[in-house]
Amino acid sequence: MATTKKTTTRRAPRKTTTAPRAASSAKPSLATRTGKAISDRPVASAAIATGLVSGVAAAVAGFFAFKKSGKSFGEFSGDIASSVRETATETGARVKDGLADAGTKAKARVSKLRDGLDGEKSQSEIAEEALTLKQTGATTEIPADPTVEKSQTTGAVVH
Repeated sequence: MATTKKTTTRRAPRKTTTAPRAASSAKPSLATRTGKAISDRPVASAAIATGLVSGVAAAVAGFFAFKKSGKSFGEFSGDIASSVRETATETGARVKDGLADAGTKAKARVSKLRDGLDGEKSQSEIAEEALTLKQTGATTEIPADPTVEKSQTTGAVVH
């Protein structure tokens, strides 16, 4: 059988030259910079656009409300400012009252938990139940949690 000699051909590396760009002293245009910023940060750009649209819509709605009111700009802005001030005062009072109520309820609940009382049974009812259980030898129904009950029926121990 005859063997043939394999010839390998080596290619010379390509010499590519790129023409140097002419140094431009002109700054990129606003449209170019804006397009680059949008493509670099699309989420931030969408948030900015949404804010601008909302601001324009609010300005248009305010303008129409001003025109419809028939008041001067000073009167109209004073009415709006006082309305916002009153709303802020009412909201602040509601928040303070809500926080005070929540604090009072939390303190009452914590004090009940520290005392060992659950608030559903009085002290005399608890004592009567304990005496009845002691006399009959019965035990209370434990566990009250259905998950623990299921695990105890299958033999698993839950801690």
